[in-house]
Parts: sequence; C-alpha cells; structure tokens
Amino acid sequence: MLIKKSIFAATALAAALAAAAAPAAAPLPPVIKIGVVETLTGDNSAYGISIRKGIELAAQEIVASKLLGSSQLSLVVADDKADKQEGISVYDKLINEDKVSAIIGPTLSSTAFAADPIAQSAGVPVLGTSTTAVGITAMGDYIFRDSLPQAAVIPGTLAAVAAKYKPQKAAILFESDQEYSKSEAEVFKTALAAQSIQLVGTESYNKGDSDFRTQLQKLSARKPDIYIFCSLVGEAIPVLQQAREIGITQPIVGGNGFNSPNILANAKEAAEGLVVGSSWFIDSPVSASKAFVAAFKAKYGSAPDQFASQGYAGLYILATAIKNSLSADRAAIRDALAKIKGLDTTLGTFSFDANRDPVCQSVPLVVKDGKYALFQ
Repeated sequence: MLIKKSIFAATALAAALAAAAAPAAAPLPPVIKIGVVETLTGDNSAYGISIRKGIELAAQEIVASKLLGSSQLSLVVADDKADKQEGISVYDKLINEDKVSAIIGPTLSSTAFAADPIAQSAGVPVLGTSTTAVGITAMGDYIFRDSLPQAAVIPGTLAAVAAKYKPQKAAILFESDQEYSKSEAEVFKTALAAQSIQLVGTESYNKGDSDFRTQLQKLSARKPDIYIFCSLVGEAIPVLQQAREIGITQPIVGGNGFNSPNILANAKEAAEGLVVGSSWFIDSPVSASKAFVAAFKAKYGSAPDQFASQGYAGLYILATAIKNSLSADRAAIRDALAKIKGLDTTLGTFSFDANRDPVCQSVPLVVKDGKYALFQ
C-alpha cells in the first residue's frame, strides 16, 4: 500500500511539474482585425448590405458574450463595388496595410475569382458567405465558404420541381459575362439531364441590359414547361416582370441570386410562384436561427434574408476558429477553420468538408403571397 501511495504521489508530482514547465497559452491580442469585403453600392448591393448587417450583429454578440475573452473584433469593411480590379485593390490593402487576420467576402463569385488568389498567395484565410460558383474553393487551401455551392442546391430544387410539375421541357436564360450566372446555368443543365427534362432553348444577355423581351420570346416559342433564370438582383427584377408581361405563366425556377427580399418588393406579383433553393429560410425551426431572426429584427427593424444569415453564421464560424486556435495568426486560423465540425449555426449543424465547402441542409422555397415559403 505504501509503495502504491508513493507511486501515485510521484506521478502526481511529475504531472504538476510538467504542467508548471509547459508554457501557458498566449492570450489572444486585445484587437483582432477581420476584413469584410462586400458589394455595398450599385445594382447588386442588396446582397452585400444584408451580409454586412448579419456580420455586424454577430460581432456585437461575440464581443458581448466574451466568446473571444476580452478581445475586441475590429471589422475593416470595404466596398468592392462588384468590380474585379476594385476587389483586388481592397484585398491588397486589407492584407498588407490593415494586417487583417482573415477576410469575409467578397459578395460575388466573379470578384472572388479575381481577388481570392491574392489572399491565397499571402496565406490569409478567406470565408465566402455568398459565393456559390463552381471552383471557388479550388483556388486554394486558404479559401472557405459557408454558402452552399450551386451543385449542392440546384439538383434538390429541380427534383422538387420535377416531382410537383412533371415538366418535360425547360428553357434557360442567363447573364453571359457573369461567372456566377454562367456556372449556375451549367449546373442547371446537368440537373435537367439527371431529371430527364429536355433543354429546348438557352438564351443569354449582358450585364446592364434592361430589355429581355427578345430573349424571352425566343424561349417562349420553344414552349417549355418550366423556365430557369440565372440572374443577379439588378437584372432579376426586370427579367421576372417582362416574362410575365409577354405572357409566360409557366413555373419559373430561379438561381441563388433570386433569394433576396428586394426581388419580392420590386417584382411584386411577377415573383409569385418563383421557386428557388436556399440554405436558409426565415421560418427555419433551428433554434440558433430563431434567436438570430429576433435579434436582427430588434437591431434593424426589418427581417433578415438568406445572405444576412450566411454573413452572421460566417463570423461565428470564423470566431470559433479563432477561439479554438487560441491565436489571431493567419495560418493557425486556417487550420482551425478546416477542423470545424458539427457547429450549431443559423444554417443548422455546420461542418466543412475536405474541400472547405459547407456541409449543411438546403431547402426548396416558393414565393407565396409575397413571401418565401417551403415548396411542397
């Protein structure tokens, strides 16, 4: 018995000495800078403004809850103006002058393809909260996103449409000089083939166009059972309005760009019946989402949308990585982001896969009485 006690005492003493000798974890710096790059002006600013609001709400909560101890989050917000060169310039400043630990953004996939390689080369983690095009995370191991890629949303949305409407033929309209729209159109084509729905017509337009009647009439002449529109909000509103004006009554399926309340507010009756896929909807039963909706309404006096939710979740995901890494070091945050698994967020239980893409649920929605509702 005496021998056992001696062994126990020696083991305990060794453990205590080892603990005393081990260096204490360095505290997080008093201020942690996070770059926020969004489209805040121009036709497509609705997305970026919503994301920024979600991020700012999350930052307020994270500091108040002391998730990062006594550290303060400093958001360095920049407007990329939906311009590739502006995005590159903004990234360069954030990385080399502001010395941010990580970047959230940019809003559009086209800007991401131009700017994200700058961050990858500099070893700065980027978390996209609205970039859905094919190939975003393939740009490098520092590039992440919490926005579901098109290939993770469109097949399920189209399957739900096929089950309800039994379409035999489809037509697609997309923006030809926008990477997001071109990529989305290709994903829709693959999904149509998987559902054995014949693609009878494809038309395109250029950014800034305002009259889409010629393209819509060409598609209408092919007599499709459903129409698929791949547009950002600036063009999505007149596309919907003009489609209804020329007599298109068939179901319309929109891409991710149609997930904005601005479309409902401005397209009005023309948006009724529009079907979209989303990672989030306002009546989500997820507890974190319910709390987010209430807090967002209290802070801003309006309801959040999918993009606000993804921005809000994005900062919490990033803050969790900082907390887990016990560091504001860029490489340490990158490594901690890659290990995020089973995190409770507004998007539900969230993880990153091996390609740094999100693992979370998508849902098909339909515009009913001016609101997004579950498509059933």
